[in-house]
Amino acid sequence: MTSQVNESTIVRASVEVAAPPEHALAVFTSGIDRWWTRAHHVQTGELKEIGVDPHVGGRMWEENDAGEVCTWGRVLAWDPPREFAFSWLIGPDWGVPAPDAVGSRVTVTFTPTRSGTSVTLVHDKLDCHGPGWEAVRDGVGSEGGWPAGMRQFAAAL
Repeated sequence: MTSQVNESTIVRASVEVAAPPEHALAVFTSGIDRWWTRAHHVQTGELKEIGVDPHVGGRMWEENDAGEVCTWGRVLAWDPPREFAFSWLIGPDWGVPAPDAVGSRVTVTFTPTRSGTSVTLVHDKLDCHGPGWEAVRDGVGSEGGWPAGMRQFAAAL
């Protein structure tokens, strides 16, 4: 697995998995609740469930233990089994995004290899979050951010 902060507004993470692209995409999206870091949520309380609506315009959402649902992203590209992209609406306060929140972009590609699939995540346009955007970049690019998520995703396959 590799991870790096490139340029100043891009975070990249990648992992090689021993699964075909179709299965890798399914686990990354419909199986997200199995691998997502439970402590990573924006609402109060405990994370009950996290999900992806699998179509362009669909929600990236979470539900807390009180039954409250929050949309924290929107599906921007849905091209199984090659690519999935979504807006990341969570800003520097790491709170519930406002309805008009501007989003950075997370693009996940699934490229077949001889032994499975290379899964590459690129989180870019991070500066769109405005003042303090560097905290978002540093958080998602830290060892506990996308790198941990990619390891957990790979372990869920």
